[in-house]
Amino acid sequence: MSTAHEEQPLTPARWAGQGRPRRTPVLAALSALLAVIVLAACGSSEPGSGGTGSGASTAAATGFPTAVPAGTKLRVGDQGGTLKAPLDLSGQTTGEPYAVDWSTFASGPLLLEAFRANAVDVGYVADTPPVIAAASGQDLAVIASWQNPAGQLMLATKPGSDIRTVSDLKGKKVAFSVGTILQAYLLRSLDKAGLAQKDVKTVNLLPTDIAGALSRGDADAAVLVEPLASPYLKDNPTAHKVDGADASPSVQYLITTHKALSDPAKQAALGDFVARWVKASAWRDSHIDEFTQKYYVEQLKVPAETGKLLLAKTSPSAFVPIDATSTGGAQKLADLFTSSGVIPKKVDISKVFDARYNSAVQEAQQ
Repeated sequence: MSTAHEEQPLTPARWAGQGRPRRTPVLAALSALLAVIVLAACGSSEPGSGGTGSGASTAAATGFPTAVPAGTKLRVGDQGGTLKAPLDLSGQTTGEPYAVDWSTFASGPLLLEAFRANAVDVGYVADTPPVIAAASGQDLAVIASWQNPAGQLMLATKPGSDIRTVSDLKGKKVAFSVGTILQAYLLRSLDKAGLAQKDVKTVNLLPTDIAGALSRGDADAAVLVEPLASPYLKDNPTAHKVDGADASPSVQYLITTHKALSDPAKQAALGDFVARWVKASAWRDSHIDEFTQKYYVEQLKVPAETGKLLLAKTSPSAFVPIDATSTGGAQKLADLFTSSGVIPKKVDISKVFDARYNSAVQEAQQ
C-alpha cells in the first residue's frame, strides 16, 4: 500500500524534498537510508495527556497497558522497508496480538503528511523533524530513540577546491536539503567551528541531486550521504572531505501521536511494537550477511556490497532511554535551528518526547 499527497498545499512537512525520488535500481536500494535523510520539517501540536516533557517525572510516565483488546489495529508507516524488512526477516511479525496495516511511503515528507492526516499510528524519523514539529503545531510524539554510527554523512568539496576545514566554508556556497538531517549535520559542523548558517550561502537541493550539482561546481561544498558520498569522491579525485565536520552518532526516533497515545488499545499495541522493533534491530545487526542477502539482494535486486555499505552506515543500533540526556541533545539541535532562522523562536523540544516505553525497550534488550 502506498500513500501520496502531492495535491495537498505546501505545509511545513513539505518544505524540503518535495516530489518523488528518481527510481533507479540504486536509488531503490538507497530508499531505506534516504528515507531517513530526506525527512522534511514537520510539526507537533501541544502534547495531550499522554505526553511528558523534561519537567515531568520520567518514572511516572513509563507505565502503559499491556493487554491488547481483540480487534485492535496498528497502522504503520514505513519507508523503503526500513521497519518491515527487519521485523519480517527476524520473525517478529509472527504472533502479533493486533492487526497491522502497513503503508509504504516514497519519502519522509509524504509519511509526515500521513501523520498529519491521521492515516498512520507509528513510523520513524531522524532527529530533525521533531525539532520543527515543536515549533509548527503538528501532533507528534517520540516514543523510542536509537543511535546509529557516525559516518552516514560527510561534508565534501567541489573538484579542485582549496577548502580544507569547516572554517574555510565562511562565505562559501554550501549545498544541503533544508529542513532535514543534512541541515542538522551542517549546523552542528558549523557550530563546532564557531560559525552559523548565516556565515555560508545556502544551496537547497534534494539529497539525490547534491553530488551532481557539486561535481558541476554549483556549490563550493555540500553535505553528502552514503552510499552516494564515496562514489562522488571516487569519481571526482580532486574533491575531498572537509576536515572538522560533525562526528556524532546519528539519532533516529520511533514516533506516534499524542492522539494515538490517548487510546488504551493503541498504547498497548505500541508497547508490543516497540519491543518487537528493538528485537528485530538486534537480529539485523547480528545477521548482516543473511539480512543483506534476503533483503538487499533478493528483494531490492542490488549488489551485496551496496547493501553492506548501507548497513555499515546505519547499524548497529544503540537504543537509548528517553530522558534528560536524550531530550537535552534534541534541545541543543532545536536551539541551533532557532539561531539559524529555520524556526522563528526558541521551543521546548521536551514536549515532543514521551518516556513511557523506556521499560519496553529495556525488557526487549534482555
